[in-house]
Amino acid sequence: MIYVIVGPTGVGKTKLSVMLAKKLNGIIINADSMQVYKELNIGTAKIKDEEKEGIPHYLFDIKSINEDYNAFNYQCDGRKILDSNKDKNIIIVGGTGLYIKALLYNYKFEEKGDINEPLYDFKIIGLTRDRKVLYECINKRVEIMIDEGLIKEAKDLYNLKINSRALNTAIGYKELFDYFKGNISLDEAIDKIKQNSRHYAKRQYTFFNNQFKKIKWYNIDEISFEDIVTDILK
Repeated sequence: MIYVIVGPTGVGKTKLSVMLAKKLNGIIINADSMQVYKELNIGTAKIKDEEKEGIPHYLFDIKSINEDYNAFNYQCDGRKILDSNKDKNIIIVGGTGLYIKALLYNYKFEEKGDINEPLYDFKIIGLTRDRKVLYECINKRVEIMIDEGLIKEAKDLYNLKINSRALNTAIGYKELFDYFKGNISLDEAIDKIKQNSRHYAKRQYTFFNNQFKKIKWYNIDEISFEDIVTDILK
């Protein structure tokens, strides 16, 4: 069975994916467009090796930041994994809605309009919480990223002078690059990271609600992760 875990940034998708995979003896496929890059770790809140708990994780750290990777590439790579693991429970987790849609639906990039015919049997689980609380958590997570070394991670990439689409669009890096260039102060850069992360969360909600049907939403302010897993398994 394929389970898809969606929701805004900072809501706990990674935590739930590991808990569910452990119960189902499953594998996890990344659906975050920035976590495919080896060099983007702190700023993307990428799962650490010790947090994987021995569960096979796919499509993480598969590209260098100077390589192009898009939804079509993801569609091809993801379907190979799905088709070669039909005997396993699979958890797809991430916040890049277009990647998920391209992977699971008859999505053709050369055609205009949405193609909504599913190619796989799957269930979509959505995580949400009070918007004000979510935004506070996002702000706090940015501060934790700074404490964990995001500025150094971004500066090391900045010094490589790589002009790639991923670096120019990745939240947490593009703002710090403006700081390194002297265009804004560090405090302004951090505020912009928080603001852009909140705006991204809002866009994610809009995409998931408009593009996917039959999402079962769980409000994590009202139910524990353990109870969410129990309910999913029912």
